[in-house]
Amino acid sequence: MINEQDLPGIGRRYEIVAARGQRVVLIIHHSGRRDLYIMERHKEDPACVVELSDDQARRIGAILSGVFFKPAVVEEIEQIMGEFIVDWITVDEDAPAVGRSLADLEVRRRSGMSVIAIVRGKHAITAPDPDETLQAGDRLVAVGLQQDLPRLIELVMG
Repeated sequence: MINEQDLPGIGRRYEIVAARGQRVVLIIHHSGRRDLYIMERHKEDPACVVELSDDQARRIGAILSGVFFKPAVVEEIEQIMGEFIVDWITVDEDAPAVGRSLADLEVRRRSGMSVIAIVRGKHAITAPDPDETLQAGDRLVAVGLQQDLPRLIELVMG
């Protein structure tokens, strides 16, 4: 999860908790400059501070996203997964899925996709139980094959 915060007169602040509990804080200034802070777990003073120009930040972003180099494990997973996607659907007020559970809809059997989370307001229900009842405004996070997505949309939205 990425926490965002406006910094009036400065820019925008983003924070993410890394795998080992460190916090990565990025401040994007209106000038384009980026300040990157690495905060060790349970400490308030940064362990590392890096100042990047707009161009440097964009280049690092491209590197991180795999534009220049794709790790072998990613290529292997892509070959295995093929047309695998993660997508989301927002349940409209008048959708036939409102008031029905995932089990009742038989989402996996009828669409071939799996609902891995439901975002309800500001909360996420991860790995929802089959008896979870859908509400208007829910955002369903689903995984499966690209070709199965239209069936899921039809099942949920009508």
